[in-house]
Amino acid sequence: MFKDFNIDKFKKMKPPSNNSFTTMQEVKDLNKISLNKKNVKKFDNIEKTFADIATKNNIDNYDFKLVGNLIEKSAPIIKKLKKHFNRPRPKVMANNLSISMKHYEMDSMKTPSYPSGHSTQGILIGNVLADKHPKAAKQFIKAGKDISDSRRVAKAHYKSDSVMGEKLGQAMYQHIKSKV
Repeated sequence: MFKDFNIDKFKKMKPPSNNSFTTMQEVKDLNKISLNKKNVKKFDNIEKTFADIATKNNIDNYDFKLVGNLIEKSAPIIKKLKKHFNRPRPKVMANNLSISMKHYEMDSMKTPSYPSGHSTQGILIGNVLADKHPKAAKQFIKAGKDISDSRRVAKAHYKSDSVMGEKLGQAMYQHIKSKV
């Protein structure tokens, strides 16, 4: 599915440096966001988020396998970029900057921060499902963005992580849209 997807241009899109004003400002901005654990939990499970939309819209031909495949096949690319940049999570930087930060710890926060995998997969899957199910397209697109945004609410990602993840998700969607 993504075997021939070239990540070289994404390797050149560096996050702000750890000791930069931008990173410090991103940490401070995250602290201004109210922690909504219910929404964070809801959007942490990408597959369930999209399946719930399909159920609400009575979509009988919803392809659970396709969604699982998109998550599985996009993960190695995301992990490669995360390993390449190795950016610490906001909670680590907040601690280093002596800033107290309430966050919501999840199992999905065990990798480096940049880019946001949930943002990537939310945008990728939201777009694919919007193409397949036009009557619920707006809802699938919105869910992809909500998944991305929820990661900042949890304090799991900086805004720059989410922006990069969304760009990556959009590029991956463009790469496969004629194939799925």
